[in-house]
Formats: sequence, structure tokens, C-alpha cells
Amino acid sequence: MKKAKRLNNKGVSILLLSAALTVAMNAKSVLFAYQFSHQKQKIQTGNKGKASRPDKGGAVAPSSLELSLKDVTNIALDNSLDIQIAKLDVYIERLSLKKENSIFDTFLSASITYNRDKRMQASTVFGTETKEHEFSFGLEKKTSTGTTVSLDTIGTKKRTNSIFSTLNPYNEARIELSITQELGKNFFGLADRSKIKVTKIDIENSEFTSLDDIEDILSRVQKAYWRLVLEEEQLGIRKDMLFEAEKLYKIYKDKFSLGLVEESELLAVEAVVYTRKASVSIAGLKRQTAKNNLLFLINKGNFKQEIKPKEELSSTSQKVDLAQALIKAIASRRDYRRAINEIKKNNIDLVVKENALWPQIDLEASLNRNNLNLNRLQAWEDATRQSNDEVFVGLTIKIPFENTEAKAELKEAEFNKRKVLLELKRVERLILKELNNKVSRVNVIQNQVQLYEGTVKIHEKKLKHQIKRLKFGRSDSDTLLRYEEDLLNTRLELVDYLFQYKVSFIELELAQNTLLDKYWKDSL
Repeated sequence: MKKAKRLNNKGVSILLLSAALTVAMNAKSVLFAYQFSHQKQKIQTGNKGKASRPDKGGAVAPSSLELSLKDVTNIALDNSLDIQIAKLDVYIERLSLKKENSIFDTFLSASITYNRDKRMQASTVFGTETKEHEFSFGLEKKTSTGTTVSLDTIGTKKRTNSIFSTLNPYNEARIELSITQELGKNFFGLADRSKIKVTKIDIENSEFTSLDDIEDILSRVQKAYWRLVLEEEQLGIRKDMLFEAEKLYKIYKDKFSLGLVEESELLAVEAVVYTRKASVSIAGLKRQTAKNNLLFLINKGNFKQEIKPKEELSSTSQKVDLAQALIKAIASRRDYRRAINEIKKNNIDLVVKENALWPQIDLEASLNRNNLNLNRLQAWEDATRQSNDEVFVGLTIKIPFENTEAKAELKEAEFNKRKVLLELKRVERLILKELNNKVSRVNVIQNQVQLYEGTVKIHEKKLKHQIKRLKFGRSDSDTLLRYEEDLLNTRLELVDYLFQYKVSFIELELAQNTLLDKYWKDSL
């Protein structure tokens, strides 16, 4: 009886020992595979928030472009279609100054006429037939002082059959000089010069607008670059996830053939492999879309060409100071300078509108000299020497009694002054709001990066501890995959926050209007 009991206890011990050895061997095999895998592709997180990049497949293909952030920015400045359009907007606007200056252009006029008159006359004194040839040349110019000067030379040859004509035929040489000065409205060219000043301000505002457009395009290019870096990082992480799943699936497949694991565990690992293959495929599509978007923005290469970014996602530990950011923004913001220019325009407009209340007063003076001679050349020579002159001086005044239009325009200009002052105040408040939001976003995301760096380290320790438990047979595939999934998803979150950090910093520089000055020192 006692002997049988000892044999029974011995058999149980043997079975327990066999089961323990089986679990230990199984755990040891899985542990070896995981240790080898994680030694080869261990997740690295730098001290400054630098996310490690997975192996991208070795050397760069000959058709690919290796580009840094500075490279894509400079290419965009040279090639971008949107930037070229923004530059052309300025060039077109600058032509408006020439249009306004055209009121001071010099005009040349010339005419030739022939007149034959055989109309019936009431008296024989006039004769029955008259022929007249006339040619004239004239110059006219308006100056910036509101003075209009004109000089005309007129040559006439006249023939008649009247017996009372002293010279027949005769040539007349005539020189006419006239000056008109505006003394009321447009006092000494006040309105004309004001239009020039306003046009210059409009051109400067147009330059500010185009620079804003160019800077916005550069920000989109840089965001597209970091988007490509993000998609490449995420693609590498998902490939890591797939590699780990395939490694584990191979191990469990071998163990299943030996009867060491259950079929349900093998199927669970196989399902994870298919899921991760799908995620790799989608990540590849996202990377290709990001690459094509960047190529479109920089207007370079065909869409089959690959881009290999030179830079990686990273962050700094230094916080952004709001006061310093505001100082930079006030000195650089173009919308603030545009608002100040609008006040200058309004001040000019007020002066012009006040002048428009004046009556129309024109001072006119003219000097006419002529000479008659049978010989044409002699007539012109004598006209320059002899003083057969006519002098005229006149003053014309035109006063509107109600002057309704001018009064309404002045009142409108006064309301516009209040409006532009309020708009300047609004821009100041807008700058304060935007800078507060942008600085807060940069600092908060930077803090998130640091938190996720710590979270990655925690998940690394947790996974390492689980692998140790596997050595003693106290873990399973489901727990191991879940812990690994936690780690790799945290890596995805980390690189996403690093991307958001880059984007938030670009948006901060865009809000300060300092992004363009870092890469472009030329004027438009």
C-alpha cells in the first residue's frame, strides 16, 4: 500500500517536472526571439525629445532627392508657382504709380487742314473764293504745382480773289503761349500730388500683402516637409510593429506544430500580423501623399520621384517667452504696418477733401505773337524778332452754393479716420491674442513631448519586465502583444507631438512675421 502510494507520488512529480520543463522551454524560445528582436531594433529616445528613425532601407535611390528643411524652402522661393504669382501681384500694382504720374506727361499735338470756301457772300469785299492751308504743332504739360503750360506754333497760307486784300496770297506765322494756374480746388496741385502719395502707400501695402502671401506659402511648404518626415517615421514604426508580429507568429507556428501552444494563441498572433500589414499599407499611402504634396508646393520633379528628408523630428527644452515674442511681432507684423499706412492715407484724404470745399479758381495768362509775309520762311523769322503781340490775363471763379458733394465727402473722410483708428486698435489686440495662443501652444506641446518621452521609457520597462516573466512561464502571447502595442502606439503619439511641435513653431514665426526673413533677404 505504501509502495503504491510512493509510486503514485513519484508519477505526479514526473508529470509536474515534465510540464515545467515544457513551459520553460517554450518561454525560453519566445524570450530568446524577443531579446534578439529588441536588441536589434531597440527604441531610442534622446535627451532632447529626438525620436529614433527606423532603418529606411539603406542607400538612397538615384532618382530620389535628399532634402533638408532649408533646401525645400530655398527651392520653393525659386520655383513655387504660388510665390511667383504673389511677386507678379506686386509688379502689377507698382504700375499704378506710373498711371498716376501720367497726368504730368507732355503731350504733342499736330494738325494739317485745308479749307476752300466758295460760298456766296453778302459783300464783294470778301471775294467769291477763299483758300486756306494751315498746319500747327503744339506742346502741353501739367506740372506738379497744378500749372498747365501750352505752346503752339501755327502756320497759315491764305489766298483770296478779293480785290481788297492787301497781301494776296500771304503767309501767317503765329506763336501762342498760355499758362493756367489752379488757385482754388487742387490748390497748386494739392489733389494731384496727394493721389501720387496715396498710390505709393497702396503699393507699399500691396508689397506687405504679397510678402504675407509668400510667407504663408513658405509655412505650408515647411509643414508639408515635416508632414513627410512624420509619415516616414510612422511608416518605420509600423514596419517595426509588423516585424515583431511576424517574428512572434513564426515562433508560435513552430511551437504549434510541436503541440506546445494552443491553436487560439496562434490565431491571435496571425490576426495581429494581418492587422499590422494593413496599417503598413495605409502608412505607405499616407507617406506617398505627403511626398506628392511637397513636390507640388515646391514645383520640382515629377510625382514618381522620391524624397528622402535629411532631418528628423525633434524638440528643444527651452520655453518661448511671450514678452520677447510680442516685441518681435510689433516690429515685424505687416498687418500692423498696413494699418498705420491706412491712417496716413486717411490724413492725406482729409486734407484733399477740405480743399475740395474751396471754389474753382483758375488764373489764365497767354501771349500771342504773329507775323504776315508773302514768303513763308520770312514770316517765321520776323515773328521771332518783331513784337506783334497780344497779351491776355484772366481770372475765372466758379462757386457752388450748396457744395453738397464736397461736404459729404469730407464727412465720409472724418468717419473713415475714426474707422482706421479703431482698426489699428483691433490689429493690436489681434496680435496680442494670436501671440498668446501661439506661445501657449508651443510650450504646451513641448511639455507633451517631454511627458510622452517619459511614457515611452515606462512602456519599455514594462515590456522588459513582461519578457522576464515569460522566462518563468508567467506570461502569454496576448499580454506580450498588448504591452508591445502600448509601447509602439506611444511611439506613434510621440512622433505626432514632435510634428505638432514643429508646426506650432512655424505658426508662431508666421504670427510674428519672422519666418520669411530667415530665408529671404532680398526685396521684391
